Amino acid sequence: MEEEVKMQEQVEEQKPVKKKNNIATIIGLLVVFIAVGVIFVGAISAFSNQGKDEKKDKPKGEENVTIDSQYKMSSNSVSDFDLFFLREENETKNKVYSPLSIKYALEMLNEGTDGESHQQINTVLGDYTSKKYTNSKNMTLANGLFINESLKDSIKEEYVNTLKDKYSALVFYDPFNNPDNVNKWVSDNTYNLIPDLLSDVLDKDFILVNALAIDMEWVKKIQDDYDVFNSYYPHENSEAAVFVDCLSSNGYSELKFSNVNYAVKALEIGAAANRYDIVNDLKEENIRNTVTNEYNKFVKSDECGYGSDYEPVKTVVDRYIKEIDSNYGYVGSSTDFSFYVDDSVKVFAKDLKEYDGTTLQYVGIMPTNEDLDKYINNISSKKIEELINNLKDAAKIDSYTDGKVTSLEGTIPVFNFEYELNLLEDLKKMGISDVFDSNKADLSKLTSNKGTYIDTAVHKANIEFSNIGIKAAAATAMGGYGAADCNFDYVYDVPVEKIDLTFDKPFMFLIRDKKTGEIWFTGTVYEPTKITDIDRYGADYSE
Repeated sequence: MEEEVKMQEQVEEQKPVKKKNNIATIIGLLVVFIAVGVIFVGAISAFSNQGKDEKKDKPKGEENVTIDSQYKMSSNSVSDFDLFFLREENETKNKVYSPLSIKYALEMLNEGTDGESHQQINTVLGDYTSKKYTNSKNMTLANGLFINESLKDSIKEEYVNTLKDKYSALVFYDPFNNPDNVNKWVSDNTYNLIPDLLSDVLDKDFILVNALAIDMEWVKKIQDDYDVFNSYYPHENSEAAVFVDCLSSNGYSELKFSNVNYAVKALEIGAAANRYDIVNDLKEENIRNTVTNEYNKFVKSDECGYGSDYEPVKTVVDRYIKEIDSNYGYVGSSTDFSFYVDDSVKVFAKDLKEYDGTTLQYVGIMPTNEDLDKYINNISSKKIEELINNLKDAAKIDSYTDGKVTSLEGTIPVFNFEYELNLLEDLKKMGISDVFDSNKADLSKLTSNKGTYIDTAVHKANIEFSNIGIKAAAATAMGGYGAADCNFDYVYDVPVEKIDLTFDKPFMFLIRDKKTGEIWFTGTVYEPTKITDIDRYGADYSE
């Protein structure tokens, strides 16, 4: 009894800080990703003897056959395991899940298995070892084992100690009359956003839980408040101009998204770069002669009525040369992001702030030439890594084509939804099946009860991608020199490359540990958030 009290006290100490339900605490939160991981529920089979007999009747050597799996993990970086559930539940709808949470739960479950049950999970886990992360008010990764107190003596002490030592798991003894205690623990470890995970726990032996949640901000807002980004390109083609409106005064952007019949709430981004060396390309002497002749015509026409009060031609031409020369090599962007675009795909990536040594990165991937469900069927972990490796930093000049002025514009949709995987059936299709079969499961390292198997596997997740409570502004403009106020103007045609990074079709996303490549969350977006009048006109961004 003293041990139980101690454990309960330990839970209280490790609970994450709860967010108060008031506007002050959510102002400035840019991105919220919330997910509860996996719950494996064990039950005692009524056919335990039958299952035991079937195992004995198998041909000699068959029990220990190891079959390689295409989903076998070799490291913590992106793997085909991470993408399996996208393919298996490849309906055209919003979905989100946490591969990391599923891996944690499988590892803990595998500690209690033996025989073929152990081999099947091992075949998928491969060389994977979960990384330990530091819990804080912005990131929670919690493991728990709930044991039916009437069956507590059947759960092996060695297994319990292993979970505590290797996975920092908390152990609870519960009458299992209702799911209240399990649901409260899950809610406490997911910022209270998933309060009712289970509806029933009667007749269960144990419940193994992993809960994973993050509540994080971008390093920089997607659309900034009032720090207006302004890139001025003198004497260059106006087609290179980029404008990003101020969110605080103009409201969210309205995006036409191909998969829905309503206007979508979205955020604007922009970047501009000048890798066209006009002075070197056209030669300074030629530019001087051309601009001198054009300025002399301008003075002779006396369009401004200045008479003899025009600036000397040498002063004007020297300034002109200096301005266009200094503009070469300039690059600027409305926010920090990375991108990759080719004939078949658009990729937008953005970092979250570092929390306790961990930096997570959001990566959105939109196929442009085929439907998302077909794209997902063919995408591999190797291709995902290739796209990530090809990402270009929008703030670096060498990310853009040499010999051109580049303008990049994009509109990124906002989304918010939840999803529940059909985890048990998905794992069976992956090859992890015996542990869910009352006749075949071997949980002999977990419990002394013969015939115990996993009869329930639950995985729910919730994600919000937004600019919550943020009023943002950015502007990029490139155009001709001094056309207003009756000033002399001469504009050269320059080679312009335009990059459209707008996400206006269904896309997939992943959130990964930038250092290890570990995928925390992944999913698809088919129905982004609908825009409202408040969103359009900027009345309130604290919601």
